[in-house]
Amino acid sequence: MPSFVSAQITALEPFLHDVLGGALITIAASALAFAIGIVFGSILLVARLLGGRALAWLVVGYVSAIRGTPALIQMMVAYYVLPAVLNLPLSPLEAGVLALAMNTGAYVSEILRGAFNSLSGGQLPAARALGMRAAQAWRYIVFPQLFYRSIPPLTNEFTMLLKASSLMSIIAVHDLATVARDATLQTNLPLQVFSATAVVYFGILFVA
Repeated sequence: MPSFVSAQITALEPFLHDVLGGALITIAASALAFAIGIVFGSILLVARLLGGRALAWLVVGYVSAIRGTPALIQMMVAYYVLPAVLNLPLSPLEAGVLALAMNTGAYVSEILRGAFNSLSGGQLPAARALGMRAAQAWRYIVFPQLFYRSIPPLTNEFTMLLKASSLMSIIAVHDLATVARDATLQTNLPLQVFSATAVVYFGILFVA
């Protein structure tokens, strides 16, 4: 039995050699995309609630488009279409983070909107009556409550985002999914490699 285990570990050496680097890229890209997505989602929420009817409809259209299209297509658009249209060169990693951030921003805005609807309606008028500007009311009164009430769904959104980060392998980002794919081609041991990859993903998500 020990010799069998040793043989399996030796066979998986191409995967084990790169798994730490791939996992770090997965975690870093997901964390950065989530941070950007929270800021972007907050902006979308404020624009929808305070920006007037036209801006609100633009936000609704954007959120509907993101939620109604596959994340894979969004990843391809971010890497192949946006750089050509905007004349903005993006590395595969930058395009992957951008696609993930734009995707999660739409979901974060809806999570925060649900939390906003659960607040009592008199808080903003009360803040204005105390002399606070709208920006101050949102910063010190509204947003702290929104994020506190949104911790469970935001945590779930981060886990979904981290799993969706595996789509970056489509655009050649050297993340955990790419490491697994390359190791499978080198070892011809798909069951062992992808089982080990699943364990690594589970470990990351369990900690998160």
